[in-house]
Amino acid sequence: MEIGLVGRINPPLLTPAPYLVAGGFRIVELAALALCDEGKVVVYVEEAADLPLTLEGCRFEVRAGVPPDVPKIHVGCAPHLLRSRSLVCGGSSVSLGGEPAVAEPLESVADLVEANVDVMKLALRRLAELGVELVKGDYRGEVKGPVYLRGRIYEYTYVEGPAVVGPKSAVLPFTYVRPGTTLYFDSRLRDEGKNAILDSYVRKQHGGYLGDSYVSSFVNFGAGTTVSNLKNTLGPIRPSYTPKSYRKLGPVVGEFVKTAIGTLIYGGKYVGPLSHLYGLVDRDVPPLTIYRGGVAQPMDAEKAREYIRRDLAQFGREDLYRFYISKLFEKPLL
Repeated sequence: MEIGLVGRINPPLLTPAPYLVAGGFRIVELAALALCDEGKVVVYVEEAADLPLTLEGCRFEVRAGVPPDVPKIHVGCAPHLLRSRSLVCGGSSVSLGGEPAVAEPLESVADLVEANVDVMKLALRRLAELGVELVKGDYRGEVKGPVYLRGRIYEYTYVEGPAVVGPKSAVLPFTYVRPGTTLYFDSRLRDEGKNAILDSYVRKQHGGYLGDSYVSSFVNFGAGTTVSNLKNTLGPIRPSYTPKSYRKLGPVVGEFVKTAIGTLIYGGKYVGPLSHLYGLVDRDVPPLTIYRGGVAQPMDAEKAREYIRRDLAQFGREDLYRFYISKLFEKPLL
C-alpha cells in the first residue's frame, strides 16, 4: 500500500509537516497505521527528515519525493484516515477502501492541538486492534485510561489517558498528566501537562503549567515557565497564523527555544525556532530572536549556529546539524 502526503501546515517550523506530532505519533505514522493491515505501507513525502519514529506493530517506510501515480492527500487530512480510508478532505481525496467520509483538513498546528485527543483515541484503539501491547514501559504512579507507554512513569504521578509516553521519555515525580499529553521521544515532563504535545528531546523538568500547546524538538523550559491556554474573558483565542479561533490554545514553540526561569507565555502565541525568552511573552516572537522585557533583538547568527551544535551534541544527534542549519539559515521560514 502506498500513499503520498503533500502540502504544509502553519505556522512555519523546522520540522517538515508530515513529521509533526498529532494523536501521539507523527503524521507519517498515522497514515501508515491507518493502512498497515494491507501489508507494508510506503509513505511518500515531499521532504524527508531523519527524525525519530516510534510506531510499533506496523511495517512502513518513509520515502522522499511523491511519485505522480501514487494516491495523494493533504498532510492535514492524513489523521482522518484513521476514521476512513476513503476520504474527501478539503481539495484532496483518496479511495482506499471502506465507507466514504468527509473531513476538514487540519491546516495549522492549532488544529492539530484541538483534534489531538480525538486522534489519539483512534490511534490507540487501532494499535489495540492490531494486537500491540500498549503498556510496556516502567510505571510506578497511577495510570487511568488508555496509555501508550514505552518510557517511564515515576512514583507520585497521576496519568489520565489517552496519553503517550514514548521511548526514553519520562513523567517525573509529582506530575499530573491530563488527556492528550504526548512525550514523543526522550522528553521529560514535571508538574502538569494537559493536551500538551512534546516532540523529541524536550526538557520540562521543573514546575509550571503546560496546556493545549505544541512544543517542538530540543526545547528547554526554565524553572517556573508557565503558559496560558484560556483568556480571562473566556473569549476566543485568535492566533496570527490561522484565520480560525479557539476557546483553549497555548503557544506553538519552535525547535531549540529556551526559556529563562519564571517565563510566562500567553495563549495562542507563536515562538519561532531558536529564540530565547525572558519574562512575559505577550506577542509572537520571530525565529532567531532574544526576547526580553517586550523587546525583540535578532540573535547573532554565528552564536546561533553554535547553540544548535551544543544542543545536538548533548543528545548525540550531531548528524542533524546540516539539516537544521539549512532549514534555519538557507530557507527562511518567514
